Amino acid sequence: MTCSIDPSERDATERVLSREPFIVRRCARWAECDPAGVVHTGRFGDYALSATDLFRAHVIGRDWHRRNSSAGFGSPAKAISLVFHSPLWPGDQFDIAVFVGEIRVRSMDLLLSATRSDDGRAIFRGRLSSICVTAEDRTVAMPWPDDYRERYRSYARHVPVPADLQQMGP
Repeated sequence: MTCSIDPSERDATERVLSREPFIVRRCARWAECDPAGVVHTGRFGDYALSATDLFRAHVIGRDWHRRNSSAGFGSPAKAISLVFHSPLWPGDQFDIAVFVGEIRVRSMDLLLSATRSDDGRAIFRGRLSSICVTAEDRTVAMPWPDDYRERYRSYARHVPVPADLQQMGP
């Protein structure tokens, strides 16, 4: 399916399609492809990070980066894992669903499932693990603030992780 995202929306490359489950619709652009017209592997990490950024803005609040800093912590990625199922070409439209995985004391996982918008075929499955660190020394882990943990838990109670994503191992 070719892209049908309104050109006035965020450079016509992505938009939030649904909030429960949280789904971001994206359009693959020619600039993201190699000369053969296949989306570069590295772009999939960008797609995953962008979707999780929008998800965090939904769960924590629009200004979640600044809110983290003012609360004295950061939440950088600890690990990213993607398993590819099919390629993308320019103009392909696809959806990335984001779910809350395991919430640990100092780290947590967001799970992703990307599918083609036209036929639902899997493109990739993934996991982004974030770690909570102090703002003063970003190499020192700290527990997630209670309000953050509760917001993620609340979302997870309302939107369970699909069975195929529960299998995403470390």
